[in-house]
This record gives sequence, structure tokens and C-alpha cells, in this order.
Amino acid sequence: MVFFAALTVGPFLKDLGLSLGLEVSAESALAAGGVMGIMIIPFISSLSDDVITSVPQNLRDGSYAMGATKSETIKRVIIPAALPGIVGSILLGVSRAIGETMIVVMASGLAANLTLNPLESTSTITAQIVVILIGDQQFGDPKTQAAFALGLSLFIVTLVLNIVALSVVKKYREKYE
Repeated sequence: MVFFAALTVGPFLKDLGLSLGLEVSAESALAAGGVMGIMIIPFISSLSDDVITSVPQNLRDGSYAMGATKSETIKRVIIPAALPGIVGSILLGVSRAIGETMIVVMASGLAANLTLNPLESTSTITAQIVVILIGDQQFGDPKTQAAFALGLSLFIVTLVLNIVALSVVKKYREKYE
């Protein structure tokens, strides 16, 4: 997948951008994000499918017995019952995407460029931590402290994602016998 992003998707987006009159880097954040998004879709969909199929059959049968249609059963019974697991699968997919450093380094470059433009080269926080900590630095060195600050910000983002997921799970959790 890494070579596919670096050798196929990046140059394709660059050529597409040039034909539209846009300046697009072959190592753009758009290429890396697109490939990463496509890469985690099977992971999330497989976990979500397992969660949806694990909803007890008696809930579906009870909904049908009350006169609900198939779409009403899906919207009002199956999805609410499976929502905590679906949120969990999305959280696992996002966590996997955050941890996948290599594909983003190969597809988006290693330029320390803070930009909101997805057409430019960029880097990941994890890759910057590795680049900063290569070599011998003292703990009081500003580079070392910057690496620890980047690690702390990555931890905070992951913590916030976990808190949001837990609040959604607690709000919609239903217990069955």
C-alpha cells in the first residue's frame, strides 16, 4: 500500500492538479490521507458488520412482531443496539490510522510544513518525533523538549477521541439478556 501511494496515487493527483491548473505536490497530504482512508475502510466495515450481526435475533423478531418494517427495524432497533460497537470500530480505525506512520511518510514526504492546504507536502507528528530524536541530544535541548511536546499533543488527541467514544457508548448502551 505504501508503494501504491508513493508511486501511483501521488503522481496521479499531481497530473490531475496540473490539468486543472492547480499546483499539487506529488507528496501531498491529500494522497496520503486518501490512501489511508481507503486502507482503514475494510477494517471499520468488517468490525461494524460483526457488531451488527451480533445484535440478538429476538430484538429483530420483536420489532417485526410489533409491525415495524425492515427499514424501521434497522433504524430504530439494530443501529441503536449496535452503536457502541460501531463507535468502537471507528475509534479503532482512527487509532490505526494515527499509528500508520510509514504510509504517510512515503506518500506525503517528510517536510515539516504546517499548512491547511492538502495539496502541499507535509509530515506526521510521529515522523517528526523520530526525526527530532535521531542523534544525541540532551534532555534540556529545545529539540528534545519539542519532541516530548509533540508526543504529549498526540496523547491528548487520542485521549479526547477515547473520551468522546466512551461518552457515546455510555449514552446509547443497552443491555440485553
